[in-house]
Amino acid sequence: MKTPVPLQTVFYILEVPQKENNMYQKFNHHLQAFAIVACLLFTAVVSAADVKLSIPQPVPNNLFDVSSPVVFEVKTEGTLPEDAKAVAVLSNAFGVEVATQTVENLEGDFQVDFGTPGRGYYEIDVTLGGATAHCSLGVMEFVNRSAKEVRDGGYVFGLKWWGGIKYKAEFEQSMVNLGLQWTRVIQNEGMNRGGFTIVEMLEDYPMNAVIKVERFPRELYDAERYGPIEEYESKYGGAWVINTLPRKEPYQAYLREMLKTIPEDQNVFEVWNEAWNKMNAEDFAELCGWISETILSVRPDAIIGPNLTGDTGEFEYDNRVIQAGGMKGMNMVALHPYDMAQNRIEFKEYKEWIEEKLGYEVEFHITEYGSHSCPEGPMQRSELEQARIVVRDGICLYSGGVKSLEPHWVGQSENNPTYHEDWFGFIRKNEQPKPVLMAHANAARMIDGSEYLGDLWFGPKIEAIVFEQKDGDQVLVLWAKDSSLPGKGENQTRMEITLSPDAPQVVLTDIMGTETVLNAEAGKIQLTLDESPVYVTGFGEGLLEGMSKELRADRWPVEVIPRNQRVLPRMVDGPVFDGAFADWEEAIEVSMVNSKVMGSDASGSVFLAWDEEYLYFAANVRDNEMMNNMTSKTLYREDGIELFVSTKPREEGGGFGPDDYQFFITPTSKSGEGVVAWVTDREGGVIQHLEGAQTFLGKTNMGWGVEVAIPWTALNGYKAEVGAQLAIDMRLNDADVAHKRFKLDPGDSSKFSVFDPTTWSLMTLED
Repeated sequence: MKTPVPLQTVFYILEVPQKENNMYQKFNHHLQAFAIVACLLFTAVVSAADVKLSIPQPVPNNLFDVSSPVVFEVKTEGTLPEDAKAVAVLSNAFGVEVATQTVENLEGDFQVDFGTPGRGYYEIDVTLGGATAHCSLGVMEFVNRSAKEVRDGGYVFGLKWWGGIKYKAEFEQSMVNLGLQWTRVIQNEGMNRGGFTIVEMLEDYPMNAVIKVERFPRELYDAERYGPIEEYESKYGGAWVINTLPRKEPYQAYLREMLKTIPEDQNVFEVWNEAWNKMNAEDFAELCGWISETILSVRPDAIIGPNLTGDTGEFEYDNRVIQAGGMKGMNMVALHPYDMAQNRIEFKEYKEWIEEKLGYEVEFHITEYGSHSCPEGPMQRSELEQARIVVRDGICLYSGGVKSLEPHWVGQSENNPTYHEDWFGFIRKNEQPKPVLMAHANAARMIDGSEYLGDLWFGPKIEAIVFEQKDGDQVLVLWAKDSSLPGKGENQTRMEITLSPDAPQVVLTDIMGTETVLNAEAGKIQLTLDESPVYVTGFGEGLLEGMSKELRADRWPVEVIPRNQRVLPRMVDGPVFDGAFADWEEAIEVSMVNSKVMGSDASGSVFLAWDEEYLYFAANVRDNEMMNNMTSKTLYREDGIELFVSTKPREEGGGFGPDDYQFFITPTSKSGEGVVAWVTDREGGVIQHLEGAQTFLGKTNMGWGVEVAIPWTALNGYKAEVGAQLAIDMRLNDADVAHKRFKLDPGDSSKFSVFDPTTWSLMTLED
């Protein structure tokens, strides 16, 4: 802080030469008084502006055992004003002030002590004049279980490693403290990674891991199968490490050596990560065979299985992997059910389907699921909403009998406030907890290691799941399923239910662990539920009348959305491919929109028509920046159009069959040229440039546009005639330097999914 100017100096500077005249004397006195006030004000402002506060983390990740006092040292920098006073406020996850503490007559660093506030997520705000400091913290019972006790006791809650955090060992201790003792690691983290190896993680801390078998050293690349590695890297970078199959025998030898680095009690192995985005099902099945053969030869009791999609259709990836022998020797499936997690009947049906296909039961490990807290943009979601979604996901999956739960993921980069992938963390970039961490830990405290007993029925919009804890106590978990009011992440739904608890009182525990005793009146208790799960304990057996494990379909109603119908007009005179679009008047026009994307950023119209030789397709796109720097495998991630065509429309069964086509059409690419290509291998990202297509691809006065005449010969010689039907839909993709990919779909279709040809709009060819 700058030293304040002494008053005498100010007087000297402002001194007016003395005169005998009274007017001069009065003026001098006023000027000196003004100088005194101004100097005092200046001193206070400089002090307040120059003081800085900070709150160091006293314990790992600011996580406290419920019996430990919450005490923080507040550091000050600069010269404190006289009689300095600080105010510290403790607020809970819902923004309610829990406690306030005032510290007076400060001369330097000071301490705030909030005692034992009870379980939950909290934030501390400290103010001193104009200076402020902020931190978050969590309070929960710490557990003391060995890794073996976790496995033997059927505990399944954990957290996926390691994204975006610096102090890995510190957070591993936090996971152990909270009882989140399952994680997921990649096998070649056994080699030192960031000063912290998989061996250290699993031997130094009582953790259990699903070990992801993925990637391989450069020397195992199969040049005979894929061509020289230099050529592959020039096209796709280092994608060979996850998108290609290595040389079999050297790879199996490498795996055997890798297994020597993994502690013997760590015996659960997941094959690859989301291979459906990397290689076709048949190649993946071959790779699974190599891996299971190798691991089981060394560890015959290993739990091993592929990461699959959770889909059951004839043409879906999972069925193709099974048909190609990819589950041979496998006894586990790893899933990433971001969409399926809370649809318990869908998850149950998938389990039954795959076990019927295989003829035996398998374990299920959930190695990714979860939600984000993107603070801005079209994906905006509050931290509290993130917590609610993750907890509901975990409880539903737990009731389905999974063997481990590893939500995605520990840390977050916080690079882009509009990009949701940067905000999936359970701790912030400063390595302090988010509400989701405490809500997840509280769910583990309430139900982990328990047995699912069944469901109660309070109507289709109330989830009511009963568990029995190891001590015999029962827990009823409740929440309202649907949001009926608009809002950005706060609890919007309010639904009333009546409990007959068969007990004089019960304990209601909220999502963060705070307990409230509720007394029954005339044998009844009224509860107001929202989207945050709550836990009811202390009730009698009478409450459980009518409990059933038969999941009622009307709790997860399937909305019947009619398939969109369009007419495909015949074009008498073909268009001129010039980017003008005036000669597309005969075509059908479809708007491409996303209500969460500004029209000036991205919007447009698509035109479709036909004649005996061609399927005509055009897009006039309004875009503030034409950009696509992707390789051929990932053209869809930036500016361009995906066109989906089915020449034999069907009504059921997702997945791409032999008559379902996907095209990439982009105005520019990494090479600087536009692309019109047929995707010949969707999982592997292999494309084939379309021969015989007439095109315009490039900039327009609105942004960019494409005009394409796709010959019917490219669609297996489809016979185009009046009255024939196709299924056609499209997706417009937009990316700018300022943001990642936005997806815009047809404004006339509410059913469309790029993965499911049965949702594509039916188009009847008319004259």
